[in-house]
Amino acid sequence: MSNTINICTERIKMQILIKNVAKILKAELDVGGVTVIAGYNNMGKSTVLKSIYVVLNTFRNSTNKIVSTRKESIYSYLLKSENYFDQNGCENIPRELLFDFAHGIGQHIEEFNAMGKDNYELFKKIFFQSLVMYEHFFSNDLEKCAIYQDDFIKPLYEKINSICTRDRNIDLRYIGEMYIRNVFKEQLNNLYGESQASIKAESRSEHYFMSILDNKITDIEYSRNSEPDVYYIPAYNTLDIITSSRFTASRYSPEGTIRRALRSNSEDPSLEEYWESEDNTKLIREILKDVIQGKLMQSPTGEIAFKDSGSDKFIKIGNVASGIKNFLIIQTLIENGELKNNSLLLIDEPETNLHPEWHIKFAELLVLMYKRMGIRSIVSSHSPYFIRALEVKMADHEIKTDGRYYMMKKVRENSFQAEDVTMKTDKIYSTLYDPLEYL
Repeated sequence: MSNTINICTERIKMQILIKNVAKILKAELDVGGVTVIAGYNNMGKSTVLKSIYVVLNTFRNSTNKIVSTRKESIYSYLLKSENYFDQNGCENIPRELLFDFAHGIGQHIEEFNAMGKDNYELFKKIFFQSLVMYEHFFSNDLEKCAIYQDDFIKPLYEKINSICTRDRNIDLRYIGEMYIRNVFKEQLNNLYGESQASIKAESRSEHYFMSILDNKITDIEYSRNSEPDVYYIPAYNTLDIITSSRFTASRYSPEGTIRRALRSNSEDPSLEEYWESEDNTKLIREILKDVIQGKLMQSPTGEIAFKDSGSDKFIKIGNVASGIKNFLIIQTLIENGELKNNSLLLIDEPETNLHPEWHIKFAELLVLMYKRMGIRSIVSSHSPYFIRALEVKMADHEIKTDGRYYMMKKVRENSFQAEDVTMKTDKIYSTLYDPLEYL
């Protein structure tokens, strides 16, 4: 018997508006349960998914992301302050002191982030605690005396304090531009014009907006909240990439986000989160029992591998059938509590490497994830079979009205627009079946 009530009784709708991003002249989407973006290759379908990923991940859970950027700034500053120590007669102190001091500040970052609070005494306390293990490196008492003085410590504190109390928008613009760099390879703005680009996402509880020129964010608006992060699975084989020993993707990338989320979460969930995760895990295993007999796990060597339920052996990801790899990613994200109520999953061409029978299975998975778990999906596809499977499964599970369908159409040379065809999906099939008719 389930421990939780039906979490999906209240349907959450989101409106997305994208302008002048790459080849997209305009895309206006209503995102409900399952949203489909259809069209041929090179018409901007992936651009829509990337735009949504960038704007939502820039602002969602913004407080945690800002704390991370400030910790990085503190580490960077302190590890580059060797000259300051050397110039003040402390050239014998090892670099390890700076690591320990930066770590100590990082542990108290929340206190330092508090606006209008003087944390100088706390700063000194952390500094003195860091010095204890290194006092034997002082060459003489004069040097030891100097490093403990306010004249030496105060400039360090003022710099750290300026990092911890800087305007949130500075951090958020940096975060957004890192996503632009990693997702769009610094080519978000339209390559065929110089128009300002903009991406907006809003619902009853959320409002996010950014404008971009020359791949730099010129303006942002947002509401503070802690909605779940968004996961984007590109068309290429993500699982192979993130399990490679050579993988070094930034955390501001789809691959980096997924890799972190695939590893077990060490934090203890709340009781409600635990119940939700347990219910979702049972459901996803039931849905995929005919597809996956096992799960992703960390092998004894520390790599992510597939553990078959009928064997004690770990199977390297490169030896797992391509068709089930996206199933494995989704199953693991759900089991780890990363995909949950109000999460948004973006998938580029989910039909890739799938047998037509599994088109139907994947479609049913997305529908049930929304109906039973509250996980919304936006998919791009050029497969009429997969899109039809989604439409039929939405109807079978009596949530047809929670599906939205868009068709990319050419407006002018190198410019495309998303047309809402929810009430006339035959336009999708007639267009995508054209090549077969030709044959």
